[in-house]
Amino acid sequence: MINLIRRNLLVVVLCTSFSVISCKDVWQDHNELNIQALDKTLIEQISEDSNLSLFKTYLEQTGYDKVLASSKSFTVWAPVNSALQNLDQAIVNDKDKLKSFVGNHISYQSYFTNTPKPSLIIRMLNGKNTTFTALKFENASIVDADLYVKNGVLHTINEASVPKPNAWEYLQSSTLATKQSKFIASLERTEIDTTNGVRLFVDPVSGRTVFQEGTTFPVQRNSYFQNVSNISSEDSLITCIILTDAAFDFEINKLSSFNHTPNVLKSDSLTKFNAVKDLVIKGVFDLNSLPDSLTAVTGVKIHLDKNAVVETRQLSNGVAYVVSSIGYKLLQNKIPTVLIQGEALDSLRTPTAPVYKIQKDPSGKLFKQIQVSNITSSPSPLYYYRYKAKVYATKYAVYWRCINDIYATPISMAVKFNPLRKYDVAMAAMDYKDVPPFNAANPVTYRLEYLGEYTVTDYGDLYTFLVSSLGVTSLAPTALSLDYIKLVPIN
Repeated sequence: MINLIRRNLLVVVLCTSFSVISCKDVWQDHNELNIQALDKTLIEQISEDSNLSLFKTYLEQTGYDKVLASSKSFTVWAPVNSALQNLDQAIVNDKDKLKSFVGNHISYQSYFTNTPKPSLIIRMLNGKNTTFTALKFENASIVDADLYVKNGVLHTINEASVPKPNAWEYLQSSTLATKQSKFIASLERTEIDTTNGVRLFVDPVSGRTVFQEGTTFPVQRNSYFQNVSNISSEDSLITCIILTDAAFDFEINKLSSFNHTPNVLKSDSLTKFNAVKDLVIKGVFDLNSLPDSLTAVTGVKIHLDKNAVVETRQLSNGVAYVVSSIGYKLLQNKIPTVLIQGEALDSLRTPTAPVYKIQKDPSGKLFKQIQVSNITSSPSPLYYYRYKAKVYATKYAVYWRCINDIYATPISMAVKFNPLRKYDVAMAAMDYKDVPPFNAANPVTYRLEYLGEYTVTDYGDLYTFLVSSLGVTSLAPTALSLDYIKLVPIN
């Protein structure tokens, strides 16, 4: 019995010893492999893989081999030879295109397949954005992953990743939307960048600042990129809607009357700008899960019917949808309501300085009103507040909200309009209207009051005057008081 126990113990000891030796050998081999990989740069590791020889050739042709030999940290998604066999010769034979192509497979920093959760947008060395997941690099599958070397990480992929265009590049290349592209391109101009300019003096004749020579330089700028969205930027993701030429013409015909001016060329440019300014949405929206309305970066809500989409293109800065039509509410959305806040004065003519008073309406919302009291005469021109607003050529319903907490008797005021900033007794006017004394317990005294209609003939600046009443005396003074004036398009 004792001998049997001794024999079993010996077997256990031998097995345990064998296991320890085996494990030691495995971990020793593993550590040696890791140490060996950590002694190599990315370009050295790629050079040793015969299945990456074609990619290595392109690295050498573009100078990226030297980049991957540096001490900086990179991640490389290297296409195998079979993935590059049918690469477009237009890329292979063009130095700039080839460099952009190769740079589309390299990024700064180290990214392992456990980094995306579940996906990650990565900026590549060519400036483009690419999607990386645990299993995919764009559309390519990751064949070998997470090889950690001295200056980064190497993944091997089974497909090449051709650089995607950004929204502006794609729009310029589209044969379906030549009119939208041509118009936006026409908004480019040359300006002098004075950001770092050294100021010398102000020219007394022209009034212009003179800068030291060599401290300013000409730059190309596009007013669409500046005022709507820089659709060429790779720094943010957008959904870009592109109108086919037929859809573009349809929008022009629909919007032209609202952008009328005496200058035909200006009207045409305004109409085209209005047609394309509300077609960029922040963020990427999938066609199969679109919300009922999308809010453009301009704040206008639009409706995108997926049945109107004739082409979809994934972009380096989002997604583009070429559409045959676009939906929106024309009035009060595309042609917006104009809200003129009382305190947002352009100018004024009053006997004393105005007072700004903060009030609370019955719902508890705070608002600010502007007041001038103790007006004891009716001079010529009358006392007034003047406001400046941009309006479209259409008919507006005019409203105001005024609070008369100044006198226990009504105050009488009128709203007048003029395309020119000068006060003119002959300018178009709403009838005088009495504002009754304020009663905090009566919600009616907060009510928005309808004044009438006013038709704007030309798009552009409109000056709105709130004028004091006539026949005023020291014994019967009046005042000016305003929360806001609202112009609602109704045409």
